[in-house]
Amino acid sequence: MLEADLKYIFGESYTDVFFSNGSHYRDTLNDKGILIFNSFISKQGLKDLQNEANNLKERSYKSSSEYNVYISEYDIAYPENSARNRIMSTSKKCIPNDLIPNKSILQKIYDSPTVRSFFLDLLGKEELHPYEDPLSSININYYDKGDALGWHFDNSDYTITLLVKNCRKGGVYEFFNDMRFKDGKEDYDFVEKILDNKVTGTKVDSNEGDLMIFKGNKSIHQVTAVEDGERILVTFNYNENSGVSLSEQSRKTFFGRIK
Repeated sequence: MLEADLKYIFGESYTDVFFSNGSHYRDTLNDKGILIFNSFISKQGLKDLQNEANNLKERSYKSSSEYNVYISEYDIAYPENSARNRIMSTSKKCIPNDLIPNKSILQKIYDSPTVRSFFLDLLGKEELHPYEDPLSSININYYDKGDALGWHFDNSDYTITLLVKNCRKGGVYEFFNDMRFKDGKEDYDFVEKILDNKVTGTKVDSNEGDLMIFKGNKSIHQVTAVEDGERILVTFNYNENSGVSLSEQSRKTFFGRIK
């Protein structure tokens, strides 16, 4: 049963019945590679979340990072401009988990046994754990004018995001569903077509308060540059195994510190 202090946060469609039927949505996620729960957050809940995010922004870390789409080391077996090694770029501000107050709405959602049970049921997992390091479990990401998220695959099988504030122009999420592998091997040829703008992915129209879950590890994705306004996106990050920390290099890149 949904905790009493959380009930006002969620939209009217998200009742105890909804949260007890996560497996109902599993086939859709597996087939389409993405699920969007519209108006997952109520109007009052969204207002409170926006206030939380705005109050924390001045403490955020501004990062500009470069990486290949696999977020891995350079591979000398492939040319510099190949799909395997080509450099993408990302710019944003970020608040790590340890700066988000324990009594905040985001922490309550993340720690809720009801919400976590829903994610377990939906994803078909036996366990979901927070990151061992103090920075990585919940992140608030701020994209101002000119900021963007370059093409990449995530490390985790599934990615869970909450759009807290949408920009007025730009900041479009685009992805290619479950295309990473072909005949059991990395499909570098198709990734190269994506990077060369020879194919167009699925553009997702999401609104403030929407929860999105997608196959982050198998579906290459990006967010186009914000052209007007501000985009605030929260990521809820879990691990199937306990004791897992985000790599020190990733923590330095996105948070400016490792602890």
